Amino acid sequence: MVMIMKNKYVFILLFFTVFLNAQRTHRIDSLKNLITVEKHLKKKALSLLELARFYQRTDRDTSRFYSDKALKIARELKDDSLIAASYFRQAYPEYYISNDDVALQLYNKIDTLALKNDDIYNILIETKLYRAEISKFTLTHIGVLKARTYLHEGLDIAQKHKNQYHINRMTQRLSAWHEFIAQEENPEKHLDTAKTLSLKVLPYFIQLKDWDMTATTYGRLAAMEHNLKNLIKSDFYRKKEAEALRLKGDSMKIARFYYKFGSSYIKRPEKEIGLKYLDSAKTIYDIIGYPNATETKKIYRDYGYLYSQNGNFKLAYENMQKALVQSYTAYQNSNTKNAQELEAKYQTEKKEQEIALLKSQNELVEQQKKNQRNMLLGGLGITSIAGIFLFVLYINRQKTNNKLREIDTLKTNFFTNISHEFRTPLTLISAPIQDSLEDQKITDQKRKHFEIAQKSTKRLSSLVDQLLELSKIDSGNRKLLIQKNTPTQMIAAWVESFLYLAQQKEIDFKTDISNKEVEVWFDREALENIVVNLLGNAVKYTPNGGEISVITAIKNGFLNIKVKNTGKGISSSQIKTIFNRFYQTDDQNEGVGVGLSLVKELTDLHGGKIKVTSEPHKWTLFEVSLAIDKTKLKNAVIKEIPDSLPIGKTQTLKPNTHQEENNIPSIELPILLVVEDNEDVRTLLTDTFKKEYEVVQAVNGEEGIIKAIDLIPDIIISDLMMPLKDGIELTKTLKEDERTSHIPVILLTAKAGDENELTGIDVGADDYITKPFNQKILKSKTASLVELRKKLQSRYSQEVILKPKDIAITSVDEKFLERVQTILDEKLVESTFTTEEFSKNIHMSRMQLHRKLKALTGLSTSEFLRSQRLKLAARILKQSDINVSQVGYSVGFNDHAYFSKCFKEVFSSTPSEFASKK
Repeated sequence: MVMIMKNKYVFILLFFTVFLNAQRTHRIDSLKNLITVEKHLKKKALSLLELARFYQRTDRDTSRFYSDKALKIARELKDDSLIAASYFRQAYPEYYISNDDVALQLYNKIDTLALKNDDIYNILIETKLYRAEISKFTLTHIGVLKARTYLHEGLDIAQKHKNQYHINRMTQRLSAWHEFIAQEENPEKHLDTAKTLSLKVLPYFIQLKDWDMTATTYGRLAAMEHNLKNLIKSDFYRKKEAEALRLKGDSMKIARFYYKFGSSYIKRPEKEIGLKYLDSAKTIYDIIGYPNATETKKIYRDYGYLYSQNGNFKLAYENMQKALVQSYTAYQNSNTKNAQELEAKYQTEKKEQEIALLKSQNELVEQQKKNQRNMLLGGLGITSIAGIFLFVLYINRQKTNNKLREIDTLKTNFFTNISHEFRTPLTLISAPIQDSLEDQKITDQKRKHFEIAQKSTKRLSSLVDQLLELSKIDSGNRKLLIQKNTPTQMIAAWVESFLYLAQQKEIDFKTDISNKEVEVWFDREALENIVVNLLGNAVKYTPNGGEISVITAIKNGFLNIKVKNTGKGISSSQIKTIFNRFYQTDDQNEGVGVGLSLVKELTDLHGGKIKVTSEPHKWTLFEVSLAIDKTKLKNAVIKEIPDSLPIGKTQTLKPNTHQEENNIPSIELPILLVVEDNEDVRTLLTDTFKKEYEVVQAVNGEEGIIKAIDLIPDIIISDLMMPLKDGIELTKTLKEDERTSHIPVILLTAKAGDENELTGIDVGADDYITKPFNQKILKSKTASLVELRKKLQSRYSQEVILKPKDIAITSVDEKFLERVQTILDEKLVESTFTTEEFSKNIHMSRMQLHRKLKALTGLSTSEFLRSQRLKLAARILKQSDINVSQVGYSVGFNDHAYFSKCFKEVFSSTPSEFASKK
């Protein structure tokens, strides 16, 4: 086979892959646009099902969202075929993640429909195929035999309806079944049958130009011939498989094919051929990227094996070193070293404390002995000596207590000092890393290294914060700052921040959160630290495909929180010490064991209890119970919360309100639009901002765009990942619209990473905050953006001539202000030019124009027109000798007295006095 390094096939193949991806993206966008305008319900349902198919492997929730909408339409139409197709599309994501019980329930529903409607036979055949796969991989003899039964049932249905495609597809699957069972019994017989069936269907797939199925069939034939030791035939079929894959245009599959074929030469004599195939695989991977670190390690490892067997030990050693680098990073070694140094310093300080305490105790014992001798020698003065003895004993105890307090202070100061010492170098490390990441010229490899380093500094910074929190508790300076609020609602919002991380590991995340409307007394910061640490540990130690459940409830004066996750579990001996500081259940674990210790300390401070139970290799359960009765909370300070805003001053503004401008209510608070699909996060954000803003809510990006255009809010806080339209599309749409381009947008997301942040900033987002977010930081950034708008507004009032660049944030704002200036140049001097005429000329509703000008200049439409006329009058008075009494009429005022009054309010002098000063 011709080696593909520096070969035209590589570049043709990659171009074809990029083209297919672009076509796929275009098709998705077209379907999304189609379902918004399509009125024919059946066509709309079919488009929804196709969208569900596009997302079925990459985004299970989105796929289910579209298939659910299609099912609703299908039921409305009472169309059995559409209903069955919707069930099948719902089942595929469940099958893909091995959620077999749910998938089989949906397949059963399709079977029921098929009994009364024979037209859905093609979907029924598909269910037989997937039922066979589920049964086969139970890896039991009964399951394997049951799989064959399903395949024959599907083949019978296809033959009954004379559907050639399904006949050949089910035959190919029967071939795969015989190949699979050949591993267990009668290999030659089953392999011969498998070969016969594969050769039977091969011409059909070639004629159909189904290159995916053609490549799969050739691959099976090659594997079977290899198992039968027919290496020449195996190589022949491998070549055919490669040709089919090229025609398919799947770069990743071709790279994997070359890697798999090259690795097979480890057990064959032609090592040079194997190396050429590995070179081909590596060439493609270098261009399109490696799928994961495991496959990268494998290819370097197999290079090492082949070079070693070929006698080139130098290259073998180099490639084995590269394989090793994929498993162990410099950061891990550095982080472990830092943790060990920190623990060593702590242990040294602890030993010094123990020595000082022991010395104090010995001094006390010696003093007691001396007092006893004095008492025996005193004889006649026993009463006096007894009094002296008690006095001395009291003094010594006081000394001991003071010494213990001194030791405790030294320990606390140690933690505080070492935590603060970390902050300076962390800041010095973080700044150059951030500068390097902003450099667009650095290589992808260096960018990955810098991102790892940046993640490390953030993690160390978090560790410093936890150490400071512990030192406050130890010193007694940590007081509970309690307030009355809804804790379970906040917990629901914090839980939502971890869903993205769980989805990346395909973790089944279950929640059962009760009493969301119940208000109780608690310390918000302490509760957040407890919940975030427990959830972070659960996600960290749950394996891929595992399960996490979170249950919260308020009962009998306590807030109960349960976090359970599957995984390795904790032994009974480890449970006894798991809350000790710097304790790790395993030397291979990341971290230094501060998080759970902080959880325990905060729970105790909150008058609660924490309990951990575990079944090794199955599950671990943390149960936290916090006191919520303020009378039972010691060392607590009550945070008084101002009364809620008056009715009509919060929550909802009705869209499409087109009142007369003079009737627009006086709005004292800025409007904040919250766009978030999670109800709990929306409620948390509303609760956070309702005292400083009029909060308006939207449940998805599409609704957010509509409300933003209708209301023209002062600022928008939006989630990134939402149905219908996400935060990126919302930001891009609003920033490109003249009516809304000035509105600051803050994006919230659990999807961390510089690439995601840059995407948000590129479309015009003003800030980007990663979940779980700190409410204080979010409030501060929101206030800063609103304040920035006010400063720009104040600049307008100081200028005699309107300068768009001085008060515009975006190019769209600048173009809007230039259009405003053009209209004013033509119409301003006309006394009949009113706010109504202004809104018609600018092509906006009066409310939209009012909110836009208010945001940019701080003035309503009528105030803006009056301001412009007065500024024009001031220019005329400075630059010409026109009669003062005529100036007001020349700039659009009908009443000279009113003009003089307004002029004096703005310029602190009458027109005549102003003219005399020029």
